[in-house]
Amino acid sequence: MSRFLFFILLVANVAFGAHLWLTAAPAEPDFSRRERNRDEAKLVAVIPPVIAARKAEETRAQVQSLAGAACVEFAGVGTAELAQARQAFAAMQLGDRLVERRVEEITRYWVFVPPARDRRTADQTAANLRGRGISDISIRPDLAISLGVFSTEDAARRFLSLVEAKGAKGVQMGPFAKEVKDAVFLVREPDTELVARLALLQREYSTATLRAVACPAPEAPANAQAAKKAGAS
Repeated sequence: MSRFLFFILLVANVAFGAHLWLTAAPAEPDFSRRERNRDEAKLVAVIPPVIAARKAEETRAQVQSLAGAACVEFAGVGTAELAQARQAFAAMQLGDRLVERRVEEITRYWVFVPPARDRRTADQTAANLRGRGISDISIRPDLAISLGVFSTEDAARRFLSLVEAKGAKGVQMGPFAKEVKDAVFLVREPDTELVARLALLQREYSTATLRAVACPAPEAPANAQAAKKAGAS
């Protein structure tokens, strides 16, 4: 009798286990284990064929328009992208055919008296200005006298008119501080292949421009300039 009960319980357990297995929701497979280098995966943007064809046609037309140019100018490279652009041009191995020029922007203007010939003269000029009610001044190490620094040219010009109205003499206005705005790369005698490379490089910089320009006159060597000055004297 006990064996029969044991057999009945065993069959019941097996049946219950089979029921649980058959009615359980199928587990979703974990495909993440099959992935390799998940953290290194990158999404690649796919350019629609119509846009790609249009860009290719624009590049072809640009290369044709610049073919035969004595010099081309690659301009509009911002300071944040300057190091990257320099590496790209260095890879072209252009040597002395490449000239880099920085475009500076005036960020501050000042009203000043030009440097005096000696400290005594600078002190006398400063005393004269204070006597005319212009007290916020300072003598710089080069003996120029600063009357004020301004963020805009218009503000500096208005202040200059104010101090001149007080009878100040010899006061001027000019740039005080400059910052590099962007860079210009000039390439001499580019062939068609090089122009095409420049046109493709231009796409990597949103503000860059590429155009044909007149070649600047080559600079004379330093020894030739010295000899010319010596002959003139």
